[in-house]
Amino acid sequence: MSQRVSRRQFIARGSTALAAAAALRTTRRASAQTAPSNRLRIGLIGCGGQGKFDTHCMLEAGGAGVEVVAIADVDQGRVDQFGKELEEKRGFKVEGYKDYRRLIDRKDVDIVIVGTPDHWHAAPTILACQAGKDVYVEKPLAHNINEQKRMIEAARKYGRIVQVGQQQRSDAHFREAMEYLQSGTPLGRITRTLTINYGNESPNGIGNPPDGPPPENVDYDMWTGAAPLRPFNPNRFHYQWRWFFDFAGGMICDWNVHLHDLIHWGMQVDAPVAVSATGGKYVLTDNRDTPDILDVVWEYQGPQGPFAQVYTMSKCYEKGRYREGYGTEFFGTEGSLFINRGGWEVTPQMQAVEVDDPSNPGKKKTDHQPRTNPIKKDGGDSPVPHARNFLDCVRSRRVEDLHCDIEVGHRIASACHLGNIAMRLGKKIWWDGQRQIITLQDGTPDAVANVWLGREYRKGYELPEV
Repeated sequence: MSQRVSRRQFIARGSTALAAAAALRTTRRASAQTAPSNRLRIGLIGCGGQGKFDTHCMLEAGGAGVEVVAIADVDQGRVDQFGKELEEKRGFKVEGYKDYRRLIDRKDVDIVIVGTPDHWHAAPTILACQAGKDVYVEKPLAHNINEQKRMIEAARKYGRIVQVGQQQRSDAHFREAMEYLQSGTPLGRITRTLTINYGNESPNGIGNPPDGPPPENVDYDMWTGAAPLRPFNPNRFHYQWRWFFDFAGGMICDWNVHLHDLIHWGMQVDAPVAVSATGGKYVLTDNRDTPDILDVVWEYQGPQGPFAQVYTMSKCYEKGRYREGYGTEFFGTEGSLFINRGGWEVTPQMQAVEVDDPSNPGKKKTDHQPRTNPIKKDGGDSPVPHARNFLDCVRSRRVEDLHCDIEVGHRIASACHLGNIAMRLGKKIWWDGQRQIITLQDGTPDAVANVWLGREYRKGYELPEV
């Protein structure tokens, strides 16, 4: 399978080879090929790697029909750096803010990209919807399930287009593989699926840097937001925040949310029936509080019948049976399908059949033949089609054409959150997808477990009402 283009490589290309395309767009703007009244104006909240990446993708997808007018981040250094980059590489003079609410208040912003850490997805999305903006929000949809439900309420109440950054939904080879899965039963009866994340960070992981003062150009109180305000630590900040439950959900919500998406999509399900998990910190000596080993089993009831989805994650060893560090596999009675961003492959199951023995006329022999046809196809990892799908829907106002509407993103992220909840509670939980609550096996609400669907909010950072 071919290697995917990394986010860093994509941005690097945007800073070099795509400079000519930026100049062409500037020329097009000057010649008024796209009238200002028809141009979609973007505001970015969160100027870290993911926010910049999403912005570049949106600009590549929209061409002369989009422009960036404002950016916001609690880190002034990031605002200054990305503002300079947009001016030099794209020709945009943007306004920069430390407080994202000032960006949302602008009348000239049509689209808000939310590229913040997970614990800051919900409030900007809700406020942007209330202000009449359409939103592209990163995955996982939010820090917890209750926030996600509030975000959906806002999107629907205010009639907004909200796409979640599950970009594989728009990638050609993923769409081809999912169409294959749903074209009858080429793999037979699928009773088990698998997602994997392997990586070796042992023994030090992200290390144990001491606490200290936050950077002078950062509003650390606002960066912390709804989470408990703790002493500043470099690991509980840019990028590494994803390994702390105050801000995120660890590997299962950061990476498996992409892999698990394929399970919902391919198996045509949107909620598990039950979830069990085991895991913890077994090897790494760093200060993260999310697990370095995690195994989760979700029980689903799909169109073909019941099946089990298994997630296995390790930060203590690399790669698995396919020499791949990540991927999704569907196991059927006729064959299996493995897929990641490098491509997809169908491996047939073999069956014993009686055939004529050419060396012994009139006699039979046992032969092993494939139950389905083998397939091997390369892939690619272009997030631009996902941005293009979003922009098309912003213009058409057709929510039903979104490849990952907020409700779809909610269901995917919820499954991952439930895996963490089961692990942290140390017990099997049952999920009522209709009522969206955790129950006991008899359907009675599990009052203790349901507390984990939300969080306590620090004063001044409560979730906005809708």
